[in-house]
Amino acid sequence: MLLGGCLLPAVAWAQGSGKVKSADDGKIEEIVVTAEKRAEGLQNIPIAITALSGATLDRASVRDVSDLTQLVPSLQFGTRSTNIFIAVRGIGQAGQDIGSQSGVTVALDGVPLLHHFMMNTAFLDIERVEVLRGPQGTIAGRNATGGAININAKAPTDTTEGDMAFTIGNYSRLGVRGAVNAAFSDQVMGRLSFVVDHADGWMKNGFLNRRNDNTELGQLRGQLLLKPSETFKINALVEYTRDRSDPSFAQILGRADPNRPTVPETAGYPFPKNDIPNLTFYNDMPNQRDLESIRAVLTATLQLGDSATVTSTSGYIKHDIALTNIDVDATPRSTGFVGSFFPLIGINTEQYTQELTLAADLGDRADVIAGLFYMNGKSSEPLYFSFPAFPNYLVYLPTEKLNSYAAYAQFRYNVTDKLRLTAGGRYTIDDKSYFMDSTTAGAGQIRSGSGKFKAFTPRFAIDYTPTNETLVYASVSRGFKSGGFNTLGDPALPVNVFNPEFVWSYEAGFKAMLFNRKLRLGLTGFYSDYSNLQQTVFRQNPNTGVFFPRVENSVTAKIKGIEFEGEVAPVAGLKLNGGLTYLDSKFGYFCNNDPLYPFPGTPTAPGCVGATRDGVPLPPGAQDLTGNRLPQAPEWQYTLSAQYTFPISSTLEIAARTDHKGQTRTFFNIYNNPQNSQAAYSLTNFSLAVGSQQKTWALTGWIRNAFDKRYISSGNAGSGTNAAITGSVGTPRMYGATLYTRF
Repeated sequence: MLLGGCLLPAVAWAQGSGKVKSADDGKIEEIVVTAEKRAEGLQNIPIAITALSGATLDRASVRDVSDLTQLVPSLQFGTRSTNIFIAVRGIGQAGQDIGSQSGVTVALDGVPLLHHFMMNTAFLDIERVEVLRGPQGTIAGRNATGGAININAKAPTDTTEGDMAFTIGNYSRLGVRGAVNAAFSDQVMGRLSFVVDHADGWMKNGFLNRRNDNTELGQLRGQLLLKPSETFKINALVEYTRDRSDPSFAQILGRADPNRPTVPETAGYPFPKNDIPNLTFYNDMPNQRDLESIRAVLTATLQLGDSATVTSTSGYIKHDIALTNIDVDATPRSTGFVGSFFPLIGINTEQYTQELTLAADLGDRADVIAGLFYMNGKSSEPLYFSFPAFPNYLVYLPTEKLNSYAAYAQFRYNVTDKLRLTAGGRYTIDDKSYFMDSTTAGAGQIRSGSGKFKAFTPRFAIDYTPTNETLVYASVSRGFKSGGFNTLGDPALPVNVFNPEFVWSYEAGFKAMLFNRKLRLGLTGFYSDYSNLQQTVFRQNPNTGVFFPRVENSVTAKIKGIEFEGEVAPVAGLKLNGGLTYLDSKFGYFCNNDPLYPFPGTPTAPGCVGATRDGVPLPPGAQDLTGNRLPQAPEWQYTLSAQYTFPISSTLEIAARTDHKGQTRTFFNIYNNPQNSQAAYSLTNFSLAVGSQQKTWALTGWIRNAFDKRYISSGNAGSGTNAAITGSVGTPRMYGATLYTRF
């Protein structure tokens, strides 16, 4: 995705008015959000939320969901090929197949995405992004036990205008993006947005002399806004995306056990070892990807008098990914039964959603939001696994279907002009089914099943405004993530069924906008009590010795922490932002087997004798994981940003910006193996721009990961004599220049 642009027009969004608040008046920009299905100021809602305008995203060179970690506290992001791991406050993705959903919901223009595979969307012509932290069990409650990310595109306006940005950079990066807005009449407006981006890969496959982690992205979005009357409007959006970027699947990063050499470290290994510091690995497969997505959203809004609004949001998404020639053993070996690979992993999803929302004022002191939600999803994940001596040794052909129904309502009452009470709830029914057709060494197996998962998730809050500039609040809420079926397990065994995940969360916070919009502060304390927390573990089939992934429910987990956000504009042209999170995340009583240290070499821990999981006794060698940290949950995490803009003539100005983030050690699995973790690290970005004070053009030089830090975004520990850590390397230093023009 394109980078740069710290002198792009800095505007915040004002719903319905078509007006914007300038962020260049020496004050902090005012952002209006729709996290609770109505337009409200960021400082006025009793929720831990970070809201970022499109201008802020551009100034910080935020390209997609992964880059939000540079600006948002408590947010973690990782990838492994096409798997997306997003966590908020330590809660995120459990399974890696079509049968499980993330605990963090991502919604595009009001439409929640069905699978985590779809969640690293590129940011094209964005109006704002809202990151809600903590369980969202009422309004944004589609399986959101950790949080929610709402991404909203810029809608058509009544002004005919456009903009373009051209980018060049290292790794032969070339890109162009733009948007054109047209007002055909007072009742008809349209907007066309596009991006084309190319870059060579930054990871080199030294065996095949080709590169991975390249960029080959094209995206086109069209919108049409109709206003037949002053009380009724319809916005239609259609978007097409084609992404042929080839990510690295997984490289050998080191030893899973300090005392066991990996395969490339064994005597007589005939190939070079991976050189991760110099971004070089050695595989015999190209690891290719082809993604194609079509998205359509139809939003209709009807104003009922002066006090009520009905909104219909209809969404359709067809999302197809084809991964071909994927290396499994992560080496160039390719003889007999040594050197396994996936000829094909397909992920095909089709979803339809319909939501109806009523927002109404009930007199001077009360208001209500009520809605109905429906999602229909159909997914398939064909997977072919081969050895050189036995093509298609294993074939998975799973399909899963979902019908999800929900009704929600939230009532708010102003007891006084300063004190407000909120009560709400959501009732959800997820009706799921699966069909699995698999073949192992020519022997076929067919399995099928279905199940319903239901939950009521209430929320209660109280907020108090001591002054017009401050808000104090406390809330109690329940979150729910549906159970499901893990169809990516051992085909010789019954399909793994896992139960729903639940959480009760208790939160208190303080928000303030002080000194005539010169200082904004936010402080949140939270305590979350999880039950049946879904986690991925690996089990061994006692008959075949094969290790396979399962999604299982741990007994409990408790997460508590403090989040701080601040923004200050001390003098004209200077803006400082920062965030800090302290997170104490621990499993409750939790026993499980670590495939890296199996029985009989590892005896059963005393506290795990007789322990069961999902009603089945654990195999011998179970370890006591009580008190372990949750994956993707660093104890400390912080962000810092600064931008200074100053004139150099009567028409020109310069803007210098830096963004910095850091965090303490992060574990990638439930066992807290130091080998399978990322030690404390930090990343820094810089940009320098010159442009017109009227924001009609800007030339920006930028650099990301300026100090070229090597870090791991995700990892997985293997098993056996030569157990290795395999995973994905974070993006190295990127630099370039972007020329922006507005017309």
